Amino acid sequence: MDPRPGSLPGRPNRDLELTYLRAGADPPWERPHLNGRDVTNTPELQTPYERERRREFEERVQSYRRDGLL
Repeated sequence: MDPRPGSLPGRPNRDLELTYLRAGADPPWERPHLNGRDVTNTPELQTPYERERRREFEERVQSYRRDGLL
C-alpha cells in the first residue's frame, strides 16, 4: 500500500474521527476524491491505497459500533 505524499503513518485521531461519525458524517480525509469528484462509492476510480484506507476506516466504524461508541 503506497501512502499519499505528506500522509502521516499510524492510527488516525480516534476522538476527532468519532466526533465526525457522531455528527452523521464521514471524516473528509476518509472520502477519496478524483478531480474534485467524490468517488467514495466508486471503488474502481480509487487508487489501491484509497481502497485499502477506506476498508480500514469501515472496519474501525464497525468496531466503534461494537464497542458502543456510536
